[in-house]
Amino acid sequence: METPNLSLPYILPSQAQKHVTHNDALRGLDALAQIAVTSRTHTSPPVAPSEGERFIPAVAAVGEWVGRDGHLASFEDGGWTFRTPRAGWLAYVVEDAGFVVHDGAAWMPLATGAGSSQAVDRLGINATADEINRLALRSDASLFDNNGDDHRIKVNKAAGTDTASLLFQSDYSGRAELGLAGSDAFSVKVSADGTTWREAMSADPQTGDVLAGGLRLSRDLQPNLLPDSGRFSGNSSNSQFSGLTFQAPTYLAPHGNATLTSQGKFIHDNTTHGGTAGALDAQVLELVQWLKAPDDRRYGPEWCMMRIQVGSSVAEPRSFAGKSFGLPATSQFTAMPARYTVGYYVKVLSGDALITADHGTVRHASRNGVAMTGALQLTSADGWQFICLQQAPNSTGYNYRFLQLLATTSSVVLVAMPKVVLGHVDLEPLGGTLMNARLFE
Repeated sequence: METPNLSLPYILPSQAQKHVTHNDALRGLDALAQIAVTSRTHTSPPVAPSEGERFIPAVAAVGEWVGRDGHLASFEDGGWTFRTPRAGWLAYVVEDAGFVVHDGAAWMPLATGAGSSQAVDRLGINATADEINRLALRSDASLFDNNGDDHRIKVNKAAGTDTASLLFQSDYSGRAELGLAGSDAFSVKVSADGTTWREAMSADPQTGDVLAGGLRLSRDLQPNLLPDSGRFSGNSSNSQFSGLTFQAPTYLAPHGNATLTSQGKFIHDNTTHGGTAGALDAQVLELVQWLKAPDDRRYGPEWCMMRIQVGSSVAEPRSFAGKSFGLPATSQFTAMPARYTVGYYVKVLSGDALITADHGTVRHASRNGVAMTGALQLTSADGWQFICLQQAPNSTGYNYRFLQLLATTSSVVLVAMPKVVLGHVDLEPLGGTLMNARLFE
């Protein structure tokens, strides 16, 4: 007869040689109590084991261990004794400096639990983990250290409408949350009571625009730095909503033998769209119909359109695609911000134009919202285009060719609603007029 758990022999009544049975039980108890094995990776016995040394033979064991994979092998009285492990047995592996536990089928590292080498059901460190908070920690601080270089914490969610966030609480009531809360847009939310939440800030994953209080910081709060808001109406009349007349802008001047004149203007309450004021010029009408929905085409701050006429020769010529282009207009700014963005609408009526996005001061350029990789040639077949140039001043501190616009001889090029804003911004192609504060003076 044997004991039910460790299978140690009983001393039977009237048994002879009781000491033999007793010693076998002690030997088994010595092997099974406080189990510490030398290794569990050997497939064959060591050449000179020590008395009482224990091993867990690895898979495909050979020699005296053949067929004993995963057993507890103990060297006793000059030979090997094998014991079959049961679920719950613990053993310290000297080679690994760690514990293993038997789950009834195999030995597993104790740190990852029985049944799986990759997961634990829950873990509490000085705290109680539960079905929701499967990892719980109560501590003054936590350290997630690097292993020689980087360290990254990942919070993953199943779908776009789910939440992956960090929640900050006061007495277990939520007060602030940041992350992907119900969408793929990063947001920061706050609450005074843990029940009613307000979005303080979010970032659009498609455009990178940051919204705070419903305002896009990179666009909605960007005033046009041009003194007339790009309306070609003269500085003194910038605040007028309607009744503007074209005036050559103070920030642009013709270059070479080019001329800058008026093509027409957008008229508030215009006859073309049902108003009582004047009709729109055909080129203005075409641009307005591209930018505005039908219900919006009648109203808005007036702006003028500039016509650039290039003469029989060009200044500062540049060859591109077998044609000679020159600079028809230059900036009159004496200095520019360290980082700024220029946007404007352009159409070629005749000849050719060239947007020199490859110029050294241009960091990023786009045409109708699509990135440009080099210089862009335009002809009359292209119609209206929106050009956005993210720039920095050159070594002199200013950029006299901030439009980056060149044209061939005798070309006619239209420019409308130019804008200059601080920073590098992806201006919207359909944004139209970007005003500055002087409109409300």
